[in-house]
Amino acid sequence: MTALVLSALGAALIGGGHCASMCGAFACAAADVSRDFPAKLRASAAYHVARLAAYASLGAVAGSLGANVDATLAIRGFVRPAALFGGSLLVLWGIARLLAAFGVPVPRIRAPRFMGAVTSRLLRSAAPLSATMRAAVLGALAPLLPCGWLYAFVASAGATGSAATGTLVMVGFWAGTVPALAAVALGLHRLLGPARRLIPLATAIALIFVGSMTVMRAVRADAVQMEHAHGRAP
Repeated sequence: MTALVLSALGAALIGGGHCASMCGAFACAAADVSRDFPAKLRASAAYHVARLAAYASLGAVAGSLGANVDATLAIRGFVRPAALFGGSLLVLWGIARLLAAFGVPVPRIRAPRFMGAVTSRLLRSAAPLSATMRAAVLGALAPLLPCGWLYAFVASAGATGSAATGTLVMVGFWAGTVPALAAVALGLHRLLGPARRLIPLATAIALIFVGSMTVMRAVRADAVQMEHAHGRAP
C-alpha cells in the first residue's frame, strides 16, 4: 500500500507540468483575488483543501467500486481482477501518451459536454460568494475538468480494491500536484523553460511505471493465494 501511494505521489510530482496546463487556470483564478498577499494565501489554501476533499472522495468511491469488482469477479486463483484491470488500463494509457509524445496520432477520449455545462453553471452560481468560498468551489469542481491524467489515478485508486487505500492513493496524487499548481499561481512555472517539453514523456513513463507496479501486485497476490490453496490441499 505504501509503495503504491508513494508511486502516485512521485508520478504526480514528475507530471506536475501536465496538471499545471490543465488546472493552472483554476489555480490562478483562485489565487488572483486581490493585491493583498494574505487574501491570496487564504484563497489558494481554500482551493487546494477543497480539491483534496474532492480527490479523496473520488479515491474512496473508486476503491469501493474496485472492491465490488473483486468480490463479484474473483474466482479460484484469480483474486485481484480490479487491480489487473486498473493496472493494465494505466499501462495502456501511458503507452498512448508515449506514442503521442513522439508524434504518433492517438485518438483522444473527450469528456461529455454536459460536464462543461454543469461546471459553467456552478461557477456562475459561485460568483456572489466571498473570494475564499469561490476558491473553494473552484477546488471542488477540479475533478470535472476533462483530465485524463487525473482519471488515470482514479483508475489506480479503483485497482486497490479498498476505499481506504484508494483514498490514500488520491491524497498522494493531490500532494504531488500542489507544487506545480502553486508555481503556476505564483508565475514561477516559466522557470522550467525548455524542460517543459519533456513533461509529456515524463507523464507517460510515470503512468506505465505505476500501472506495471499495480499489475505486479495483483499477480503477486494471486501467487500467494495459490500457494495457500495448495498448502491447504490434502
